[in-house]
Amino acid sequence: MSLLWIIAGLLLIQSIFAFNNATKKSIEEIIKNAKPGHMELDPRYGHIFDTSFFQNYDSSRIAGGGWESEPHSRPYQVGLYVPTPTGTSFCGGSLIGPSTVLTAAHCVMNLNDQPIIIYIGAHNMPPLSTENAIQRQSTEVLMHPDWNALTIQNDIALIYLSENVSESDRVKYIPLPTNTTNIYVGREALVSGWGLPGDGHTSGSSVLREVTSKIISSVACRLAYMGAVQRTHICMSGEERRSTCRGDSGGALVIDGQVVGVVSFGTAAGCEVGWPPAFARVTSYVDWIRENM
Repeated sequence: MSLLWIIAGLLLIQSIFAFNNATKKSIEEIIKNAKPGHMELDPRYGHIFDTSFFQNYDSSRIAGGGWESEPHSRPYQVGLYVPTPTGTSFCGGSLIGPSTVLTAAHCVMNLNDQPIIIYIGAHNMPPLSTENAIQRQSTEVLMHPDWNALTIQNDIALIYLSENVSESDRVKYIPLPTNTTNIYVGREALVSGWGLPGDGHTSGSSVLREVTSKIISSVACRLAYMGAVQRTHICMSGEERRSTCRGDSGGALVIDGQVVGVVSFGTAAGCEVGWPPAFARVTSYVDWIRENM
């Protein structure tokens, strides 16, 4: 082998290592600068997230809220670092198949030309090296064709992984609802995520947290949000400060081991004021999801 070929080979190896190191550094910077995704504080949606009711509210009077999940007990849970023109946003999602993540449309509606960084099988966020979490990147997203950012209707989307993910003890696909006529009122539901642990926090949780609460009627939830909630939404009660928070968007609302909702929005007054969080009702979109998985 000639000296030129040896030099060329060494240069190629060096460039590969340099590329990998640069990619790793880039991902670390993206994660470091990520902000919890939310809509509630965006002035464009002030007509929906009216806070006048809470102007004299004393949030120090109540206690409670969510708790840390048992590590790897929610193996469908996905963490998303979403690149946008104004920075990186963090959202949740759920793995519904080998190559498909279910999330909220508002999480992915403002993508730039960079890929979404996706973590699967993690308890910590960002994942610890000892967790052996799966990392994927994706630029392929499908938002519901009737997604309306002004009214927050049909807030549901799919992210496609470039490489399939197999199930394991820490990674499971969560099933879609089998009964699309069930409205679940009065049922206990669970939601998890790495969003803000509470209103006194400015950054997301470093570990997966969860909360349970009962499902209330769409009529009651519609009254809470001045008519913004429709039959394609499903809401938890929000009692005892049990709610979703900024950064939980896109995560799964679960009943009987099935994903029945996708975290969509709450009140701008905060996560701990006892107001119901709203989700996209998955039973309204099962056909669309199955057709596009």
